[in-house]
Amino acid sequence: SQGNFGNWQQMVGDQTGDDVFSGQDTGAQNSQDASDDLYKCKHCRSFQSYDLDEVVSHCETCDRMPRPNKYKQRFVCILCEYGGYQRSQIKGHIFSHKGLRPYRCDYCDYGSARNSDLLKHVRMKHGIAAGGAVPLGGPEYE
Repeated sequence: SQGNFGNWQQMVGDQTGDDVFSGQDTGAQNSQDASDDLYKCKHCRSFQSYDLDEVVSHCETCDRMPRPNKYKQRFVCILCEYGGYQRSQIKGHIFSHKGLRPYRCDYCDYGSARNSDLLKHVRMKHGIAAGGAVPLGGPEYE
């Protein structure tokens, strides 16, 4: 299957969700911005949204979230105390909370909350390196 071959390199980025060309976070590229789930911040108890981009922005700006190391915990999860530096890390973490696996393998039925985990799976299980011409599938929900 050719999948999203034209967008492959942009989607793969540096294997963490960052676009290698623009430096912008692609996160779950082509994913829906709005979710069926209402996300509520357990830290400030005033923020709530269905929009994942708004949720991620709040994860970066909420002043009630614990940030023992502001560099390592640039983003803190609205549902727990997990912290990460990259936007893609917090998106993948939130997907995990919700049981979402938007990154799908083109070679089997494997799915992952994180693009980097999908790339590792393809390399380990199918013997294909990320640098090769691998037409990885993007998030299955749009």
